[in-house]
Amino acid sequence: MDKNRFRIGKTYISCTNIPDAKRRIAEAVKEGRNTYICVSNPRTVTYATKHKDYREVMAKSFMNLPDAEPMQWAAKLWGLKEVKRTMGPMVFKEMLSEPETGLKHFLLGDTDETLEKITKKFTEEVNANIVGTFSPPFCSLEEYDYEGMAKMINESGADLVWISMRAPKQDFFAQRISPLLDHKMCIGVGAAFRFNLGEYKMANPIIKKLGLMGLFWGKKSQSWPAFIWGYLNDNVPYLFFLAAIPFRRLFGKKYYE
Repeated sequence: MDKNRFRIGKTYISCTNIPDAKRRIAEAVKEGRNTYICVSNPRTVTYATKHKDYREVMAKSFMNLPDAEPMQWAAKLWGLKEVKRTMGPMVFKEMLSEPETGLKHFLLGDTDETLEKITKKFTEEVNANIVGTFSPPFCSLEEYDYEGMAKMINESGADLVWISMRAPKQDFFAQRISPLLDHKMCIGVGAAFRFNLGEYKMANPIIKKLGLMGLFWGKKSQSWPAFIWGYLNDNVPYLFFLAAIPFRRLFGKKYYE
């Protein structure tokens, strides 16, 4: 059994924090690992618990980062004090801000305009080693030209491929393109590019501690009834997953079982 992960619902999340995640990613790149990382929150945990195909994607990943505050709650219920919130946008920012590591980055997703802005920001401000970008068309997973994109990424010489799509799509995408890559680490980071451009603001500490970042970031183009229904449908089951942890411990189950 992998003791570097803990259970929530039917899924497993990595026992990690930002410094540990950065170290493990850098080590995996040095070893030439060809794999991917999922950035997990209550919505993706709920989705994975309901959908076996996504659960298998998470099971085969190198790591599943605890992106949201409620993920840290689950770790604490298991007695795991070293687990801290490991946000995709923060891991992205810190790893690109350390050019001395020699890691090369490829940015995939979002629009050409966003890619141009984020590349300019990180190359000018922290001398990030961004060796390529690509804005794929908005289409279904089946319609992507995986071989063409993989060729572009391989030729760039990148070590890390940062995928900016919405989960779980970005994780299914990473699983599909990973076998075509030459010793690359794919990391699905959602809105990390726009977050680091300041288009998404971090909530105040109280909102973060309450685990309400999803509400803070807003409903975007959805109607309020659709947004609230979707938010509750994604997050209420997670509360039951949290409630189950003390009972699992009571019956002798370990965090990794």
